[in-house]
Amino acid sequence: MNYQNVIVTIGDDFVAEITLNRPDQLNTFNTPMALELDQALHDLDKEKTVRVIVIKGAGKAFCAGIDVGEVFGKSTLEYRTWIERMENPLVSISRISKPVIAQVQGVAAANGAGLLAACDLAVMAENARLGLTAINVGLNCVGPVVPVSRSV
Repeated sequence: MNYQNVIVTIGDDFVAEITLNRPDQLNTFNTPMALELDQALHDLDKEKTVRVIVIKGAGKAFCAGIDVGEVFGKSTLEYRTWIERMENPLVSISRISKPVIAQVQGVAAANGAGLLAACDLAVMAENARLGLTAINVGLNCVGPVVPVSRSV
């Protein structure tokens, strides 16, 4: 599949890398990126030359959450469908057969912290910062609290 918002590379060492590629937006999830990340995870899970998947962010951030610009103007039903789409890659990580490692630099906030929490392991740079910030926009975000503490 041809991706625009993620970069997928497969090395000779059985390691695949998925780079979140929206650096100007701090790699925030939007609909196209969420769909592409989910598809890339499924594609790499089927790939016989891959034994482990590393997820990282382009630029100075791992992932600063969800692009909240997509939220406005949605009905309750549209919002629910949209938020499920944002969470699908996180659910997919728990279902695929290969270990997934988060390589975190800079900010991992909101859904970015959730992505980190969904991974089997996280390796964090010295400049990494975590934030469970959904409360700042009126959302409850307790889901990743325990997994984040176990994966870092």
